[in-house]
This record gives sequence, C-alpha cells and structure tokens, in this order.
Amino acid sequence: MPPIIESGMTFGPYPEGHCFHIEKSATYAAIQEGVRMGEFFLLRRQEGKPPVVLVVEAKSSAPRPESNPNFGDYISEIREKLVNGLTLGVASCLRRHASAAAELPEPFQTLDLTSSGFRLVLVINAHKKEWLPPLQDALVSALHPTTQTWALGANAVAVINEEGARKHGLIA
Repeated sequence: MPPIIESGMTFGPYPEGHCFHIEKSATYAAIQEGVRMGEFFLLRRQEGKPPVVLVVEAKSSAPRPESNPNFGDYISEIREKLVNGLTLGVASCLRRHASAAAELPEPFQTLDLTSSGFRLVLVINAHKKEWLPPLQDALVSALHPTTQTWALGANAVAVINEEGARKHGLIA
C-alpha cells in the first residue's frame, strides 16, 4: 500500500496488510453520508504482546482551548471520527459489511478481537508540544464513555504532533 498523505503529513510506509485506509474504502463509501470517519487503521504487532489496532485521525491544525470558542465542537468532531473508526473497524473484522471481506487486508481478517488492543490517535501537523496536553485532556474526557465501554485501558487515547508521529513510526 502506498503511503497515505493527509493534513500535510505522509503516513507510512507500513508492513504489507497492516494498514487499511478506511476513508478511501468501498465499505466507508457505502455508509459515509452523515458518518464522519478517521483516516485509517494501523495494525501493530510486537513479539510477545497482543496486537494493537490504531484508529488514526490526522489534522493540519487544532484550536487552543483558551483562545477558541469552537474548541468543544472540534473535540466533538474528533471524538465522533475516532469512535466511528473503532466501530467500523471492528464491524469490518466481524464481516458485518459485505465489501469489507473483499478489501480488508488479511491480517485484519484473522485478527483475534478478544485479545487485541485498540488506541485512538489524533495526529496534528505543526502543533507545538506544549499545546498538546489540553487537547489530550479534552479528548480523553470526551472519549471516556468509549474507553470505558470497550475496556480500552488508561492509555487508549493519544494526541501527538508530527514529531511524536515520527517517533512512533507513523510518519517517515
């Protein structure tokens, strides 16, 4: 799969079959009216640990809570995209959508959902590191019902900039 270019960043390359560009998929195309969606799913495997699926949303900028009255709307939009991404990812792995069986990479099709971890990740291009904590706190709070009902764990939500994305191997 070629790298994904989104919000001024180039994501990937990733191991064959470990990335599913949900925004460009037939599965999402069939349901997209009124359904906001994250950019892609990324499967991470580490020896001796359960697999982890990242639901990634990329943005070219983000408002600061102290200077933007629309900050709550921004967080709500990101929450919606990440929750929909998680839900569609699991629904696709469970073959709830006919098109998913044909386009979902094999590593996702054979994923053991009972032991897999999930992380909801927002990557913001050119965002200062010191601006990340208020966004992280707001997104963790907004996603609290989701992280609790899915038992995702304390570190399930991450807000990072392109420097963090590079450090974690999301972008080249």
